[in-house]
Amino acid sequence: MLRTTSRTPSNRRLTISSAFVLFLKDDNGATAVEFAMVSVPFLGLLFAIFETAFVFFATQGVETAVAEAARAIMTGQAQANNAVTTAKQFRDSYICNPVAPQKKVLPSFLTCSNLIVDVRVASTGFGGANIAKDFASNPTTNYCTGAPGSIVVVRAIYPMPVYLDILSMASSGLKSGSTGSSTITAGHTNFTSADGVAGWKHMLMGTAAFRNEPFPGSAGATC
Repeated sequence: MLRTTSRTPSNRRLTISSAFVLFLKDDNGATAVEFAMVSVPFLGLLFAIFETAFVFFATQGVETAVAEAARAIMTGQAQANNAVTTAKQFRDSYICNPVAPQKKVLPSFLTCSNLIVDVRVASTGFGGANIAKDFASNPTTNYCTGAPGSIVVVRAIYPMPVYLDILSMASSGLKSGSTGSSTITAGHTNFTSADGVAGWKHMLMGTAAFRNEPFPGSAGATC
């Protein structure tokens, strides 16, 4: 014989209460929830590490390219080239398209037209050599290769875009200042490069300071 039982309202409340308790104790999907909580800061940190490594790699490329191109000034090769009279022409001739046997060492993923080059003589010796980035905001750069025995400083800046913009926005209240028309925030610069692209940039810099060798002739370009 089958027995039938009837549920009273109190039994129904007990059933709903038990279901709620079971729901609270259920740990199915806890891993997915925990990963969702930590994934955003974890991925942000991971991308920041990648971008930092990329910046160091690109900076090394700029520094090496400047060191190689500076040899043309130190040995008098650039001074003998009467076709090179501006910093832009020096960049195009000895960094972007170097003369053989010099090899191009600027990384191919860097747009050479965005590279800002400045060449000047340190008249007060190595102690007075200007290695600052202040010329980045000045569209008029110097090109003074000096005479034999002159101390010359070659500087180059490459504005590389900040790919992880959230770091720039998060640090917008930290170190700030201005350089000409450029605003510097937490090491990044709001800069418009030569290709017309504006935004936050890493200002990569390469510098070479040296004394010219005793090559034949005198100063190349007028300082």
